[in-house]
Amino acid sequence: MKTITNVSALALLTCALAAYAQTPTTPMLPSGGRDMTPLRAVQAPPPSRNVERAPVRYSWRIDPGADIAAPQPHVTESREYWKTVDAAELQRGVALQATAPGALVRVSPAAGAAPVDAGAVRVTRGGRAVPLARRNSSPQLQAAGLAVPDGTAAVQLDRSAGAGAFSVQASDARGRYVVHVFEPESDVRLFAALGRDRVLAGGRADIAVNLQDGPTRIRGVKAGGLLVAPDGRTWPVALKPGRDGILRGQASVPDDVGDAPGLWEVQVFAGDGTVQRDARTAFSVALPTARLAGGYRFDARRLQFTLPVEAASPGRYEARGTLYATAPDGVARPVSVAHSAQWMSPGRGDLVLAFDRAHLPAGYGAPFELRQLELNDQSRMAPVERRERAARIAR
Repeated sequence: MKTITNVSALALLTCALAAYAQTPTTPMLPSGGRDMTPLRAVQAPPPSRNVERAPVRYSWRIDPGADIAAPQPHVTESREYWKTVDAAELQRGVALQATAPGALVRVSPAAGAAPVDAGAVRVTRGGRAVPLARRNSSPQLQAAGLAVPDGTAAVQLDRSAGAGAFSVQASDARGRYVVHVFEPESDVRLFAALGRDRVLAGGRADIAVNLQDGPTRIRGVKAGGLLVAPDGRTWPVALKPGRDGILRGQASVPDDVGDAPGLWEVQVFAGDGTVQRDARTAFSVALPTARLAGGYRFDARRLQFTLPVEAASPGRYEARGTLYATAPDGVARPVSVAHSAQWMSPGRGDLVLAFDRAHLPAGYGAPFELRQLELNDQSRMAPVERRERAARIAR
């Protein structure tokens, strides 16, 4: 009887692993409208910081009754607007509109402009002085936690002034200024919502804008937008009204996103000729330095998914996902979360999500689903792919 030597066993194991690596993958489920799936991976400079290279793989049990929902983009609500004016306009008086008592007006100098003395700011209506509840200078505003430039002045209209048109004047203005109006008691609000809070370079973010007076949507609103990059570059965003009165548009991110850190911002300006509201909302942008190759291999015995990854840039990449198993009542519920991370050179490699069978509650089993699948570039702190539903295993 022949015995298998250690060398022969190693050779057999190597052949088995090679055969498994060549096993055809099963295609992932088609991506959905809220998924973020890069069409290609792009090269990026090497990571600028030291990055852990040791591989990590772990999983943990979760409550099948847990409510796991896709992250929802933030909806910005605004009761404010602003205008950029020159010294001549501010000396003559800038026409403004209030829809409720107690409006706050702030005048901030742009770079190189003269400071504004809060005591010299005049607010009038029809040539007569409007009573003010208070005046504040930049040191007072900064002490209250507001990030305003030096030389800023703020006033609040007294409630007795009510609503309506008024004018703000500063005789000591020299240069350019931003006049900001905030109405904390107004029922007129602008809502701005992005379709997603993460976008890849070269991608697009949908934006919806709605101006309301209380629960009533204001009709005849005209609006525009501006996409602002962290490095100061800007692009116009067109907004068009739909039959429901909501204005919609798309902010298109360029392929060249630069290397300045920070969020990308969409600024929205809306009004009906009398009422004006402005809003800012933001999202993150990442370079797709890697992508999932579009398929997977599933080991039913080990309850693990092998995910081929195409990396265009060296870095540490992480996959994370949630395993759903079918309960005795036939409903798929979340039972386990797995993470896997490792350093990858440019080319193709695998990340393995290994779930523990001990995490399956009694009576739970196939069909299985892999949901909330993410691929992250840990070395650049960037999410590069997300799929709400990635795979379904019938048995």
